[in-house]
Amino acid sequence: MTDPVPAPDRTTVILGGRVFTADPGRPFAEAVVVEGDSIVFVGDRAQSLAVAGPEADVIDADGGLIMPGFIDGHVHIALTGANRLKAQLRTATTLDEIQARIVAWADANPEAPRVLGTSWLHSALPGGVPTKEMLDAVIADRPVYLDANDLHSSWVNSAALAELGVTNDTPDPPGGRIVRDPATGEATGELLETVNLELVWPLLARIDDDQLDANVAAALTAYAQSGITSVVEMALDARELRSLERLRDSGRLTARVVAHLIVHHRPDPADDLAQIERARELADEFSGDDLRVAGIKLISDGTIDSCTAAMIDPYTNGTNDVPIWDAESLQRVVVAADAAGLQIAIHAIGDLAVRNAIDAIEQAQRLNRTSGRRHRIEHLEYADEADIPRLGALGITASMQPVHLDPAILENWIAMLGPERAENGFAWPRYVETGATLALGTDTPTAPLEALPNMYLASTRRSPGNPDLEPLRPEWALELAEALAHGTRESAKAAWLDHLTGRIEAGMAADLIVLDTDPLATGPDTLLHTTVVRTIVDGRTVWQLGADAPPDVA
Repeated sequence: MTDPVPAPDRTTVILGGRVFTADPGRPFAEAVVVEGDSIVFVGDRAQSLAVAGPEADVIDADGGLIMPGFIDGHVHIALTGANRLKAQLRTATTLDEIQARIVAWADANPEAPRVLGTSWLHSALPGGVPTKEMLDAVIADRPVYLDANDLHSSWVNSAALAELGVTNDTPDPPGGRIVRDPATGEATGELLETVNLELVWPLLARIDDDQLDANVAAALTAYAQSGITSVVEMALDARELRSLERLRDSGRLTARVVAHLIVHHRPDPADDLAQIERARELADEFSGDDLRVAGIKLISDGTIDSCTAAMIDPYTNGTNDVPIWDAESLQRVVVAADAAGLQIAIHAIGDLAVRNAIDAIEQAQRLNRTSGRRHRIEHLEYADEADIPRLGALGITASMQPVHLDPAILENWIAMLGPERAENGFAWPRYVETGATLALGTDTPTAPLEALPNMYLASTRRSPGNPDLEPLRPEWALELAEALAHGTRESAKAAWLDHLTGRIEAGMAADLIVLDTDPLATGPDTLLHTTVVRTIVDGRTVWQLGADAPPDVA
């Protein structure tokens, strides 16, 4: 690959590989011409060179694939950056291995006031149950905080419970639970849902602005390396927004950010509505295509792994959980947000939560006489058969994460649902058949952020780390070109970015990536050995393989 970088005062032609445009009317081309921050021509090689002129710079893709940058439809930016600095536990398959990794992290970070880890799996623990004693046995002198793989619960030691002020008498907040020993009532060290969200996260977020900016910048760097040119933030808070603003104003915002302000369910309905008003104010202030507040995020239930997702019928272990937002409260907030012109994203994983989310959006559209807001349901892992057709009819986006279907992490998920329900989970093609937009993402850091393995899962439903594992419903895999479109064009549509990005067309922003192979020619398996060699956002190269720092960003 040659070294030129698209620049505002230069014309650049990118050629030497197939161009996947994600434009249904013209899916493939031979070359792209970029002027400044825009694509000005897409066509065959000879025409492109003629349009670009003899003085144009040339980027040679060397037989790879030129395609739109990925648009990750569901991320947590600051958490992604912060979690990259913690002990990594996703691949730890036993308690001994988890203990060894956190001890190694503690030894490597002797000055850290807390021991931090992320992405442990229930299936790695005896009986799938974490306890504080398991952590006290190896680290008792510092608080230990370990995020579960889904980020919806924390596993902590006794010192952490003391730091949080959690005692045997601490009441459970709405939508959350301090897991307790049924015989003694003593807190076991597992903190579920809003306990994690409202106690643990605020404590760990007590960092200065410089560290916050460093966390956000680390995430942006990782996105660029992965070929992600736009992200949809799903748990925005005011401090993170200001951090993104600082990075934007200093020229270091290397991905477009569309953000949703998280709204916490409060006992007083007036507090819920006040959060809606604050979101509307921020949406008015941040309305650009580089950094935009689109609306709100509501977490209506938990996860299937922890049996906190709200189900119509109980889990196989006989338990169930109620929604974090009861139906009445959910409808009240959704109606208000829809009336305020905000896009609404609702985390709903269990079929009861999905039904409540659809009901709320339907009610808002009826009462407000609105449509076309592109409201979204996030995750949508298991929906009742009767509710699936309603998505397309109401214009609801199915925002889903193929990486959550990785067979390497599904054992407990399948066990809790049971085989019959599990067989109907992650029903991507069923949602598409209804006419719903399917936007793909990763929910990083609950899962790896790398886009190409995520596309491998979307197009095979097999595990990138162990392709020999039995996939769940392989016949529901997407064709690779279709998967790429859902990770680019359709994700752009879901985020109201389709006027600007997600396709390679004349007049669109120059948000492009170059891969070193062409998986569309060689098949999905090639994705496991494919590398992003260049990432371009708004005509700037923000990542180039082998460069110490991208020339336009350094």
